Amino acid sequence: MRTQAIRRSTVRRVHLAASTGALLIVVSFLGATIAVETVGAEPDVAAVKHWIARALVVFVPVVVVAGITGRRLAGRSRGPIVSRKLRRMQLIAGTGILVLLPSALTLDHLAGEGRFDTAFVVVQTLELLAGASNVTLLALNFRDGMRMRAQRARGRRVAAQRAGAAL
Repeated sequence: MRTQAIRRSTVRRVHLAASTGALLIVVSFLGATIAVETVGAEPDVAAVKHWIARALVVFVPVVVVAGITGRRLAGRSRGPIVSRKLRRMQLIAGTGILVLLPSALTLDHLAGEGRFDTAFVVVQTLELLAGASNVTLLALNFRDGMRMRAQRARGRRVAAQRAGAAL
């Protein structure tokens, strides 16, 4: 029994770290893109696009770990908060795989060739919209995770109070 509790608490910690990391990485991608597009020259834009494409090697595993640990923590639960989080993760994953990954690689390629043309602007706009959407969904999942944590803590306090009153 105790071993299971330790493993679950470890999974929770890993999930929190991976989820926080994923959110921070996406925000840094968006922030760097917006900053360089606002005040940077074309070589700066190319450098940021190259950096983002290379950072995917870290980002993708972090998101995968967050998803796997989240599913493990959810177990068979189908409560409303867990269901919302799982639906959002499906949207986040789909957007990441179908829009953000190809966009990051395409923008790196176009910027590397110095092609800041209409194609670049269209893909950049799509990437910014999809990235903002994923940041919103990740933030909502983070908020709901904190709510679940608070509910668990309240439940433990109530149980402890009841156990103390029974003695």
